[in-house]
Amino acid sequence: MNNKRLLYTAILLASLANAACKKDFLDQSPYGSTIVESEFYTTFDQCNNATKVAYRYVDWDAWWQTQNWRFLAGEAASDNAWIGNTYQSTHASWDAVAHYTIDAGNDRAEGHWIMLYKAIGIWNAAIQGIAKSPIDDNSKNQFIAELKFLRAFNYFDLVRNWGGVPIVTDILPPTTHVGRSSAKEVYDFIINDLKESAAVLPRRSQYPVADRFRASKGAALALLAKTYLYAEDWANAEASAKQVIDLGDYNLETTFGALWNYNYKNGIESIFEIQNASSQQPALPANGYVIPMNSVADGGWGYISVTSDLEKAFIAEGDSTRLHWTINRHGLPVIGDPNTPKFDARPYTGSGTASSKSGRFSRKRYVPRAQRPANGLYALNDIIIRFADVLLIHAEAAAMQHRTAEALSSIKRIRDRVSLPTDMSLNGWNLINAVRKERRLELALEGDRLYDLRRWKDQSGAPVINSIFGPNGSFVKYNTALSTDYWEVNNKTEPQNKGFHFNPAIHLVWPIPNSQVVAAEGAVEQNPGYF
Repeated sequence: MNNKRLLYTAILLASLANAACKKDFLDQSPYGSTIVESEFYTTFDQCNNATKVAYRYVDWDAWWQTQNWRFLAGEAASDNAWIGNTYQSTHASWDAVAHYTIDAGNDRAEGHWIMLYKAIGIWNAAIQGIAKSPIDDNSKNQFIAELKFLRAFNYFDLVRNWGGVPIVTDILPPTTHVGRSSAKEVYDFIINDLKESAAVLPRRSQYPVADRFRASKGAALALLAKTYLYAEDWANAEASAKQVIDLGDYNLETTFGALWNYNYKNGIESIFEIQNASSQQPALPANGYVIPMNSVADGGWGYISVTSDLEKAFIAEGDSTRLHWTINRHGLPVIGDPNTPKFDARPYTGSGTASSKSGRFSRKRYVPRAQRPANGLYALNDIIIRFADVLLIHAEAAAMQHRTAEALSSIKRIRDRVSLPTDMSLNGWNLINAVRKERRLELALEGDRLYDLRRWKDQSGAPVINSIFGPNGSFVKYNTALSTDYWEVNNKTEPQNKGFHFNPAIHLVWPIPNSQVVAAEGAVEQNPGYF
């Protein structure tokens, strides 16, 4: 890969982003002043490199706006994690998200919203530029399909965080404001982009090894299956997941721990993965969220500290394999590869109770000391979609249609890997709840938990999260009345009643950033209950 060419491409795309996204995400002037559009997107190399660089903007700044929100909202605002850092007082806006005291001025929500739309602006500009290029149609169609996959990925994140949002597909003048589409319209838009992408993209196995980070047919179908799941279109979710399974390009890693090896890159289980590097290449940033999610005593910042509630869920299931590969706990050895010493042959230090809410941190984001780069830039990739998720989507969609045999077949594959038995007599709501439990244990601390709790319905039709949070929620009652966990009970710096302020009339979506509501001059309405 030609780094000079990639750098030029990155500058171009950044110029387009700045032109497309000012303070108002819809303030889009056509192009930057230093790059002439007619001088770009004229050759295969330019279009190819522009598409490659586009992947950089999924994790826009390596952690602060994008990775941060994935774990802050997806995990710390759920029953899986606390904010955790209790030795600093500089994260009030983080606390507001996790404890449901958030308002429309929250800078974490604002930052994520803006970065998602900035990336969409870049991808829209690239789609338009490549569509007009003189390159061959097959290449042109593939590049556009990749960019549409990325665009769909961001709109999926937008709709599951905020509900209906503005759909922007063009480069618009600064005076144009686009109103919110309904959530259904956004899901329909995502589905259309992904169907078009899946029809064009090569299979993963058809890419050269060096290009297997790129969106593939399997990635488009996997995200399509997940989109259908969120839209509660069970039949299409099952069918799309089955298509991924039947491709034969993916499988579960033989051991669960192989996924969390620092050197794991684009393996058989990975369907879509963000590439990171220790060298500061233009299109390959370092993974910045390794440090924030590690304990203070071990060189980290102590954020997204794991709850004892999640640990107890693993223990209740007898799931020692995933427990140890998911949670680093103070005083216990860090699980490692069979042929390597465990954490320099000494136990993990979760910091003192004054620094950490629970003394538990993510093993999935942990890098052993011997593998930590001297420059502090971590090359740990971000696995965004993996085959286990697809199997669980298939199992859930099948269970919701009372297709018991199909659901059990997929859930059994997940449990077999970690040597857990599967009750093959499960059916009805017992099966549905078993699949839901399996999603928590398999995908814990990967950024999905909150969104699962929001979208799942109980037998009365109410969101499952309603029974977990709020003054009478099971998670709140556990922490305030039942828990005897030494760390959590003795560190009240982060309030023990996390989730108490949850209001189902408000908190099933996040507030639209107030700056964007104001800038849209009435075109974008705020979600109910937020100010």
